Amino acid sequence: MTEIIMGQVRFVIFSACLGMLLMAGYDVVRFLRWMFPQGKWLVAIGDLLFWCVMSIPAYAVFFIYNDGAIRWYGVLAVLSGGLLYEYGISRPVRLFGRKHVQPPVKKIKKIGANIRKKCCKKKANSI
Repeated sequence: MTEIIMGQVRFVIFSACLGMLLMAGYDVVRFLRWMFPQGKWLVAIGDLLFWCVMSIPAYAVFFIYNDGAIRWYGVLAVLSGGLLYEYGISRPVRLFGRKHVQPPVKKIKKIGANIRKKCCKKKANSI
């Protein structure tokens, strides 16, 4: 009996870790959006693709650790793990990214814009 209970506890812990992993992956997507701004359609398509790909590890956790049965406490553990990551670790990570990642990206974009202007001027002058 205790082996069954321990298996379920292990399942809940893995489900919570899965929720944290999913949100950590979404933080990577957020960083990419900060670096390379996109339109609404590209954001929607990117989100759809991200969550479709992330459904594979979610399915794997439920299939491997709970014999494919979707239990309410497993879903609740995934959601609570995601919320714990979002309100615990994610906010400081995003603030760090805004402070330390965004300024170099803005400088790189500015340099790229200057190079484009110079290239366009040369082409316009040569015509």
